[in-house]
Amino acid sequence: MKFTFKPSPNYRTNQSTSGIMRDVALGLLAVTVFSVIYYSMHYGTQYGLRIIIMMVIAVVSALATEALYFKATKQDVKKGLMGSYGWITAMILVLISNVNVSYYAICFSTVTAIFFGKLVFGGFGQNIFNPAAFGEAIVMTAFGASVISDFTTGATPATAMGSAGWMMSSSSAVASFAGNYGGILNMFLGNYTSTIGSTSAILLLIVFAFLVWRKDIDWRMPVFYVGTSFVLALVIGMMHGAGAMYPVLYILTGGIMFGAVFMITDPVTTPISIPGRIVYAVGAACLTMIIRYKSNLADGVLYSILLMNMLTPAIDKMMDGNQIKDAAKLRNNLLIVSACSIAVVLLVGITVTPTEASSSQGTGSGTAETGGTASAGTPIALSDDYADYKAECTESSNDGTTAVYACTARGFGLIDPDGIATATGHEYARNEAEITVDIAGKKITSYKLTVFGDTADIGDKATTDDALAQYADKTIDDSVDATTGATYTSKSMAAMGAAALNAAAGN
Repeated sequence: MKFTFKPSPNYRTNQSTSGIMRDVALGLLAVTVFSVIYYSMHYGTQYGLRIIIMMVIAVVSALATEALYFKATKQDVKKGLMGSYGWITAMILVLISNVNVSYYAICFSTVTAIFFGKLVFGGFGQNIFNPAAFGEAIVMTAFGASVISDFTTGATPATAMGSAGWMMSSSSAVASFAGNYGGILNMFLGNYTSTIGSTSAILLLIVFAFLVWRKDIDWRMPVFYVGTSFVLALVIGMMHGAGAMYPVLYILTGGIMFGAVFMITDPVTTPISIPGRIVYAVGAACLTMIIRYKSNLADGVLYSILLMNMLTPAIDKMMDGNQIKDAAKLRNNLLIVSACSIAVVLLVGITVTPTEASSSQGTGSGTAETGGTASAGTPIALSDDYADYKAECTESSNDGTTAVYACTARGFGLIDPDGIATATGHEYARNEAEITVDIAGKKITSYKLTVFGDTADIGDKATTDDALAQYADKTIDDSVDATTGATYTSKSMAAMGAAALNAAAGN
């Protein structure tokens, strides 16, 4: 019997999986060092130290989980650890988390990511989900409230944009929003707070260039992911008058850049063929935009990647065939799927309601001009714990029947780099109000905002006449409605109301 074997064209390379993982680890280490330096300089050394401790906990948890698994399954522990690269998953998971996530949450999510996200599928190279994304999904869903109150930062751009529905009504609104974070250039450099490793776009671009130069990743996936996101944001932004800078803000906000470099390029959970990878990248960009516009999540990058992970087998099957002989068919499949995905996003984009520009005076100081109507959201109790808002009230007058209090509370406005809010630039801008309390009835009779220190064009929706009028006749046992799209500011207002009532009661 005669066998004929005709191999496909191949080329020889000195690359190895361990070499690729080493380069990726170096890139992650560079991002970690930047984050430690930034948080140490802007918030204090305890913040930088906390990031280091989080990283150590995650790496140790990952290695311990894998070691126990290899031991239990009677595999060589040392060989298994060296070939599983669990520390990569651990590092990514920390860098896509917030700095105030509890150590317990980091440990548990890392163990879950390694065991359920990778090992149960057979280990490295056989997992269907990106383990780090899987672990972070656990943090977001199961440990959303597991944070350390002593380690807090202002609202991230993704959170603020999410509150605004991810759409601005004009180019001036875009500029105003970016100005809250030091401007577009400041955001590009990474001089603001977000998830630990997602801020510095310029550093991520440098790491991307390094990994491409080393032939560690396929450049097409990040380029098509970011490129599709940019073009769609530009088109949808133009539909609503957001201006040409909106897509830049859209890309710099949230985890798009980090996800493009370190997560969407994962060779294990992404399609094999080049056309398949492009479909994957375009699909991830479209899902990210749909999730951002239509869900209540702060960002859509994480879940878009997990959803595309599930579609990878279908994409591989759709793009199966001889990549040369079937090039025309594969190209047509790519164009059809991409066009349909983009069309769906554009239809979704048409329905987006842009945030209207307001007349507030920004994040530093000034009196808010109220008016219009507020959209009621989830009720919040005045008896809730508002310790994080650090509300304080000082009695300014008391006629025996009513007491007037000058109150202040921390909002979620960005730390003001120009020192308008504080001389140090290391504290939150604060909201201020004048609240009158009926002493005998232990209820609020009037609520007047005097200084708006929160995020312009977003938080001020919670300071309209209608939003503040609901405090009339409220006692500490009552609730008020948070304003949809401005929950953080609503709680800041509630914190001052509660502080005034407690002060009048002698608490």
